[in-house]
Amino acid sequence: MNHMKNTQQALSREREGPRILREKKTVQHMIAIYCRSRHRSRVQEAYEVQAAEGVSASASPTSASDPAVPSTRLCRECEDLLTYALKRLTHCRFGENKTTCAACPVHCYAPEPREDIKKVMRFAGPRMLWTHPVLTVRHLLDGRSRV
Repeated sequence: MNHMKNTQQALSREREGPRILREKKTVQHMIAIYCRSRHRSRVQEAYEVQAAEGVSASASPTSASDPAVPSTRLCRECEDLLTYALKRLTHCRFGENKTTCAACPVHCYAPEPREDIKKVMRFAGPRMLWTHPVLTVRHLLDGRSRV
């Protein structure tokens, strides 16, 4: 349950402006799409473990902060990746002036999570156009800006 608490803490930073919050929402959507499509069986296992531990079904951090974020529970691996990505965004040195991470001159991700998030974005990016077109277009425009 500690990983869910860490995700909630990373989501609840109040000093962030609209740009960082939008970027967090985008990564949440992408990871939810990826996990729902690729890790369905792992998510079911996570539900069963949580049920055995007596964890409430409403404890999902992906839906708690924003009703627009899909209320998909994530497997442990995707939950950890989301927590890591949210922390990286919270501590981004460029703050509100940041571009998308792919166009950033500073790569703050460790090698393994960086490869994981690339896989997620390659898979979920095109699918985001159908599930959240406005957020997708804004993300594409943000990627054109330079730091």
